[in-house]
Amino acid sequence: MLQGEGPMCRHPSTSFGEVRGTKMQVRRAFFVRSQKSERFAFRSQKCGIPSVVSTIAALQLPIEWGILGWPDNPRLNDVALATGDPKWAWNPAAPAFAVPAMEEPESVDVPGFSVDHVVLLVPVLDVAIGRFDNIGLSPRLRMLVQDRPAAFFRAGPVIEVIESPVRQSALYGIAVTAEESLESLSLAWKAKGLNVGDVKDAIQPGRRIMTVHDLDAGFAVMSPDGATRTNR
Repeated sequence: MLQGEGPMCRHPSTSFGEVRGTKMQVRRAFFVRSQKSERFAFRSQKCGIPSVVSTIAALQLPIEWGILGWPDNPRLNDVALATGDPKWAWNPAAPAFAVPAMEEPESVDVPGFSVDHVVLLVPVLDVAIGRFDNIGLSPRLRMLVQDRPAAFFRAGPVIEVIESPVRQSALYGIAVTAEESLESLSLAWKAKGLNVGDVKDAIQPGRRIMTVHDLDAGFAVMSPDGATRTNR
């Protein structure tokens, strides 16, 4: 239980969720679509059950998106991206981490790309899970990532939360999904002078990944869900 909060009530129903190809049993949070004037009233008065599930709307990282051939403020599906110190914007409200808030910027759609997951480093995973619970998000999966406890949440894109030796929560980076083959994308970005790693199989079965190095935040590109190893 977080300091200053009462005990959290949990919805009794369960369902099967899926995070990047891995199925597990999770509880389904009941929610209804609220009017804009009620966007911050996201807990019912009975037992504190979330009535609105929050999603991430914008993300700012110290990456110059133009070096990828994108607009300065690209929009990948429903997530707008900006350049600068790490910040984020949520709708209707963000989880209570030490990540500064931002206004959602005007942005330009980039077809063929979407945000696959956002990586958040936290000092204590169980505390982080409680904070996500407060905005209506439950972990879809818990596992070890490089021997560190991690949990995965669906907030539009996946939020990958990793317990790490950090003093306070921090955004580490993102991975995006590309419809274009990773090999041709790698060649194009290498021609722009980017340090692009080898294309390799991802942890998720049937998916592939490559990392762009020497940036000030983590950035990787993945093949879509359901891509097979024969479609390379």
